[in-house]
Amino acid sequence: MKRVSFSQSPPPFSSLTVFFLLFFFVVFVFSGALNNDFVNWDDASFVDKNPMIQSFDSERLFQMATSFHTGNWHPVTWLSHALDYRLFGSDPAGHHLTSILLHGVNVFLVFVLFRRLLTLAKTDFSSVNIFWVGMTAALLFGLHPLRVESVVWVSERKDLLCALFVLAGYLVYLSYANASDSKSSRYQYGWVLFLFLCALASKPMAVTFPFILLLLDVYPLRRFGRKAVLEKIPLFLMSLGLSLMTLMAQQQAGAMVSMEQLALADRGLNAVRSIVFYPMKVLWPVNLTALYPFPSQLTPVSLWFSGSLSLIVGVTVFCVWRAKKRQWFWLVAWLYYLVSLVPVLGIVQVGGQAAADRYTYLPTISFFLLAGLGLFRLGRVLGQSAVPRFLIGACGVVLVVGLMGLTQKQVKVWKNTETLWRHTVQVFPERLPRARFFLGTDYLNRNKLADAEREFQTALRMNSIYTEAYNGLGLVEYKRGRLQSAEKKFKKALALNSEFVEARLNLGLVLFDLGRWSQAETQYLQALEQEPDSVEVHNNLGLLYYRQGRMQEAEAQYLSGLHKDFEYFGLHFNLGNLYRAMGRLNEAVAAYRLAIRFNARWAAPHNHLGEVYLELGLKDQAEVEFTAAVAVELKNESAD
Repeated sequence: MKRVSFSQSPPPFSSLTVFFLLFFFVVFVFSGALNNDFVNWDDASFVDKNPMIQSFDSERLFQMATSFHTGNWHPVTWLSHALDYRLFGSDPAGHHLTSILLHGVNVFLVFVLFRRLLTLAKTDFSSVNIFWVGMTAALLFGLHPLRVESVVWVSERKDLLCALFVLAGYLVYLSYANASDSKSSRYQYGWVLFLFLCALASKPMAVTFPFILLLLDVYPLRRFGRKAVLEKIPLFLMSLGLSLMTLMAQQQAGAMVSMEQLALADRGLNAVRSIVFYPMKVLWPVNLTALYPFPSQLTPVSLWFSGSLSLIVGVTVFCVWRAKKRQWFWLVAWLYYLVSLVPVLGIVQVGGQAAADRYTYLPTISFFLLAGLGLFRLGRVLGQSAVPRFLIGACGVVLVVGLMGLTQKQVKVWKNTETLWRHTVQVFPERLPRARFFLGTDYLNRNKLADAEREFQTALRMNSIYTEAYNGLGLVEYKRGRLQSAEKKFKKALALNSEFVEARLNLGLVLFDLGRWSQAETQYLQALEQEPDSVEVHNNLGLLYYRQGRMQEAEAQYLSGLHKDFEYFGLHFNLGNLYRAMGRLNEAVAAYRLAIRFNARWAAPHNHLGEVYLELGLKDQAEVEFTAAVAVELKNESAD
């Protein structure tokens, strides 16, 4: 790029105006998500049925700060969900609104960052209208269909929060690097450390933050020297600590894929392919799905791998060549993408997906800056030709509107669980048994048993040792009342994976219903050995002992479960039934009250509490509870 003197006209709009303008576009495009439900992909464990976020007492706050819930350390994310739960309860619209607003803030920060970077690199971009390039690039980033998964999937709130603190951290660091006095410099450095910690506490993908700061030191800051490296040591130590913590958490949660399941060579092949896959999706964002399968027959001599490797090498050589001509922008932009993508390239594989749209949220921002610069230069070239200006503008409008249309269409894909997985299996009808399983589970939960059976059978046709699918078929048979058939399915699942606790619990339930209580107890006790902290196992054992008249043992199991999770409302309800049967009516009242406290949408505790009040001769209180039970039932029916 030609080096000439730098001059820029003042921006046509104030920062506040730009903020609201970008915000308007984001809200307009993503507003359809306000009608979306939660989906059966982490939303229950993260939000809808996560007791950790349902209060702000000291115990829950401590749990947020110290828990490895879902296999990660996410205290800032949990706090965000807890605030939403306090404001909106289990209404998904409120949770979606928060995500949309966060994305709007991030888009504005991207604009500010782009503008700041281009200003610092003024000698390379003197002929560029920095304001309009920044606006164009930020809009393309914010409205791109690849953003939908991060914005619309409530469980991915961590993406938005992580990006918020990372982007803010970049901006503060740029100010720190240009600070004129030591006092403000120390103050800004402290903010960099704090923002980085918040980013790490939102999502571990932020571990690349100090590496990116080194890239910014190279260009556009041009800070070379010992100080620029030494000041990053605390940041690198934080990255190392969080990386080790995440690995431990993922191992404890059983989320990491073993080398036996996916060899290191296959991970490397897919990593190379992924580096090219994401830019392709930026350029051609069609057939976006929640899951992407590993490519079939991906080998070192396959077209996918050889083509991807050749393209990576070619781009790298081009960027190095430009850097040798002191045009560092290309190399830094390319390295930013590669470095940011490292945590999600699958060398340490978590989950069964080969790629994910959410992985692109931060890594691809450099591509949108390139796009903004490219479109601006194209517009100037065309504007100097015979092409009418209105035609150039019309093409720009068509591009933006087309992008917005694709994004709004993708938002509808996430409308609910069924639409999400139906779309996924339409794109990959024979390659994702996991998507078939999720779809089947949704049908099962809605008692569409024939549809559920079809999806589970399809998943097994793709993968004959898919234990979760056998468990799903067992539940289908159980709901049909075919207990012997259900028993066979659960045993088949356990034969394939003896550590599958959910199948063991379901088998115990079937044996319980068949009256084979000693066999059911054996299954529950074995499940308790496998997962000693499982509240469900304690609950099931308590019910078994209660049915057998072993009241003291039942009480012990219920109390053990409540010791592990005091807000498990089903245990309070069952404990209330136990106390009522034992004639301990006042204790039954207290237990039913707690069940109501922790689940206000359940009518049964109100009914049982009303009956206890009648036994105590308290007719007025009984009437209040019966009336409350009716009101809850009517409210639930209207919600359905």
